[in-house]
Amino acid sequence: MSAVDFIKGSFESIHGSYRDAREGQTLEQMHFVPEGESHSVAWILFHTTRIEDLMINGICQEKPHIFVEGNYAERIGFPAESFGTGQTTEEARAVEIKDLDAFTEYAEAVYAATDAFLDGMTSDDDLEREVQLGQRTETVSDNIRLHLITHLNGHRGEVNLIRGMQGLPPVMANARGQAPF
Repeated sequence: MSAVDFIKGSFESIHGSYRDAREGQTLEQMHFVPEGESHSVAWILFHTTRIEDLMINGICQEKPHIFVEGNYAERIGFPAESFGTGQTTEEARAVEIKDLDAFTEYAEAVYAATDAFLDGMTSDDDLEREVQLGQRTETVSDNIRLHLITHLNGHRGEVNLIRGMQGLPPVMANARGQAPF
């Protein structure tokens, strides 16, 4: 298996998890915030989708963000300039998905853009291209591995914890419908 194929499979699981997180619960359940410094599932969905849009479209491809191009801030009710990193607890708790259909449209457009980007890679060598991230550079591979696959799977664990607190099943309990062992 090539590294590109591994990354594609990882995104397939991640995207499936976040699709599961959008289904089977009310907007009230999606906005439930546990005690302490926790976030809601709605905030996690906002943050993870914005980060993927930022990294794949903005950083790896130097394209406009789908969020901006589609005027999703106004349509969904998200902060226009934010992607979740650096928000205070109060700011994070104020994030609200006002239109789940518009959010789903945005998320699916981001997932499709990620798939198209990866489908355009002709070999694992494409992953070694350097991209600018702030004041430093890193490879496309490092960008995807660190800021997306690892990061987004960590937030998937948060989603499962919050859903469990509400008596809801976990997202992607087993991959592709097969028993985990």
